[in-house]
Amino acid sequence: MGTCIPFKTYIAENLSRHPTTSVLQSSTYGSNIATLVIDGDKRTSEKYCAHTEVNQTKAWLQIDLGKPFNIESVKIFYRNERFWKPYRFRQFYLDVSNTSATQTKTAHRTRCYTDNTTYPAVPPNVIDIPCKHTARHVIVKTTYDAPEDNPTRGAILEICEIEVYGYNSGETNAASKDTTTATSTAITATGGDRVYSGVPTLGTTTTRYYRGQPVATALPLPVNTNSSTITATAIPADNQCMS
Repeated sequence: MGTCIPFKTYIAENLSRHPTTSVLQSSTYGSNIATLVIDGDKRTSEKYCAHTEVNQTKAWLQIDLGKPFNIESVKIFYRNERFWKPYRFRQFYLDVSNTSATQTKTAHRTRCYTDNTTYPAVPPNVIDIPCKHTARHVIVKTTYDAPEDNPTRGAILEICEIEVYGYNSGETNAASKDTTTATSTAITATGGDRVYSGVPTLGTTTTRYYRGQPVATALPLPVNTNSSTITATAIPADNQCMS
């Protein structure tokens, strides 16, 4: 008989779409306002992207989640068109902080990523960055002046969408790591009440059921650790574990 371990699963969600989330950029070019990066539109033509002003020595864009969250990853969609590639995306960096970009210097933030692309290569316009930290602010910044910008000069950001995946601070065992072996381990419910089915994948939204009813909150999940695939059994009572 296997050992039964009760625990909770949490689906890492796109925190950028929370109603409490706001966005700010260092400057604005034309009508390319900062909120375009959290509108859910992933098209990468200029009119769908936030755009900082030209002729600046630095450019940054900040996602303010409203409070600290446990961040898992950050996915950035950058401007990319047939005749305009992400030249200006070279050598950007991604920081997180509990203090706004308007109040902190780079040295006081936590670095998640630095791009090292050099001319004439260009970075991918869509990049998914692991960033496992607890923080309120997610900051993309650059001081890079692309040589393709002539006569326009300065550091410029043209970000079309940012997805920040994570969950509430204080919660543990996110769906991306909610098994006792590996993230690729399938979880299959048995019995009358389907709790969770499928392979946990960061950022997915899988409907879960408890006592035959769909639920939006995390639930205790009994696990048989004697099986090559971890099996979730039906839950007879809250927080009660079956072996």
